[in-house]
Amino acid sequence: MTRSADAGEKRKDRGMLSADCGLSRVCQLQLRQGDVEANAAAVIRAIGAARVSGKRLVIFPELALTGVMEAAEWRRDSLMSDSEAALRLVAAASAGMAVVLGTAVRYRGRAVSAAVAFEDGRPVVPEGSPVPFVPKKVAEVNRFDRHCGFLCAGAVAGMEGAPLETLTAPFVFNGLRVGVWLGRGEPEAARLLVRRGARLLVNLDTVPYVRNADEPDVGADMAAEFGVPVARCGAAGVVDTGKALFLLSGGSVLALPDRQVKGAPRFEEAFLDGDALSAAVVTGRHDASVVAIQAIEAACRAQMDRLGLERVVAGASGGIDSALTAAIYSRAVGSERLLLVNMPSRHNSKVTVGLARELAVNLGCYYTEIAIEESVRNTLAQIQGTVCRRQGAESDSFTLELNDAAVENVQARDRSGRVLAAVSSAFNGVFTCNANKSECTIGYGTMYGDIAGFFAALGDLWKTEVWELARAYNLKIFGKPMIPQGSIDIVPSAELSLEQNVEEGKGDPIIYAWHDRLFASWTEREPQAAPEDLLGWYAAGTLGQETGYGGDIMALFPDAARFCEDLEKMWRLYNGLARAKRLQAPPVLSLKNRTFGFDLGGAQLPVVFSPRYGAAKKTVIGRP
Repeated sequence: MTRSADAGEKRKDRGMLSADCGLSRVCQLQLRQGDVEANAAAVIRAIGAARVSGKRLVIFPELALTGVMEAAEWRRDSLMSDSEAALRLVAAASAGMAVVLGTAVRYRGRAVSAAVAFEDGRPVVPEGSPVPFVPKKVAEVNRFDRHCGFLCAGAVAGMEGAPLETLTAPFVFNGLRVGVWLGRGEPEAARLLVRRGARLLVNLDTVPYVRNADEPDVGADMAAEFGVPVARCGAAGVVDTGKALFLLSGGSVLALPDRQVKGAPRFEEAFLDGDALSAAVVTGRHDASVVAIQAIEAACRAQMDRLGLERVVAGASGGIDSALTAAIYSRAVGSERLLLVNMPSRHNSKVTVGLARELAVNLGCYYTEIAIEESVRNTLAQIQGTVCRRQGAESDSFTLELNDAAVENVQARDRSGRVLAAVSSAFNGVFTCNANKSECTIGYGTMYGDIAGFFAALGDLWKTEVWELARAYNLKIFGKPMIPQGSIDIVPSAELSLEQNVEEGKGDPIIYAWHDRLFASWTEREPQAAPEDLLGWYAAGTLGQETGYGGDIMALFPDAARFCEDLEKMWRLYNGLARAKRLQAPPVLSLKNRTFGFDLGGAQLPVVFSPRYGAAKKTVIGRP
């Protein structure tokens, strides 16, 4: 073939590929976790709508019929039977069409997350594969995989006695080879599929939104690299794992090799047609704070909807956590369904009470004040000085006394366990948990008090991120200071004692700018840091670089002894009673690569420092 003929053949091939992409539709469905009937109905409706629009290939996300489920659910025979019955309905609906979707299939008594295909009412088997589906590899980018208990592609290949590559095979629809894989990234899978003749690459996923991690490209770069169109089909909706709630990121994409790209909006149901690519705009980098706000609002809205809830009560202290929570729910459920409750005691300043009122006025929601001073006084009167005697030995007795910390906890429990619980019942709603990740890490909160509520929307955000999102709300969402600037500027304080008087600049015993970075090194850093690592970085002068702290660490801890004292205190809190508090805390909205209640350890283990830390401490400060 001459050079000119070869170039002409490539131009002809590129046109054919564009036409094939133009006949396809990517369906980013809102998956209802565990509701096979509803999901199957949505799939079948989407197939019908695509047929009317003249589409020939319809693409659906991973686990499109069930959503993501935990391992115990996949062992339920009824769930698998329902999925198989629904899959037969989808096959029948494919008359005159080609359909690709992700689903769980049964293979030798085990569940496998797989891609299956149908054309004109019949199953399509991957070309040359020993099994009638494309199994998923276990991909670390999707944290659900290791919790579902699925057999991975390698296990299937081993049981078939076949090379793994034979299972990475294209589906052939009327002569067009379509390469499909599950889970983001996987450039090797895409490369292998192209070598096996795939002229359209399709990626199916159910990847959760993660704020502090880059998403692998499955779009313009991959299409340009391999010279074929790429369709990525994500899902919308939420995944409930019990102690954590995840928001599926969506973000479906259609891309051509010449970098024409069309992207779906995140966090919501959407449909992409290949024939609209000529007018596509290349997607740019989105504002991270705005995306996080959109994610939190979408998750809260979905959580309310799936639980059949309509009204929300939030404790409004005048501080930043409650203010951000109120702003979120004012948009997620509407200000007419939101009630803010300020619960002052003698330790609350007029400043913070005024900020709570200002917030309610700005948001246009309901507001009330219920003082707790009298009820707390009654509790103290009942407990303080109460004599407890051992029955049968009356002379063996003691007197109950509440120390200062216990009195603070009484106030916190009175606010949540008594006032907010009763008010939410009277309002026919639920009350929020306003705790952030900084507080949850070291248990800086009262069990059954401020660590209570139906859902912790801020539970995976550091305090510094709470401030960041509050500023973003005012600047980029509301366009005006709906969250009072005073709530952003005021010193963070629980206002439970004279030692937390905000008017005197007294507040929480946490240096959030530093401690958030310290806590993140234990929880979100890869690899996670240990005390010996942090002490070594302090001694080497690289602590800021390793943790991301931009301040002057020596101004906080001018010598290693004081650094060790703070480090050990926080490590003991993190691994001590805070673990019990986190176990009993409300479900947390996952926004990070590791979340309490899911992939951060919850077992109540002894607090230990490794021998390496002891040796490092002795070297640095001269004593263990």
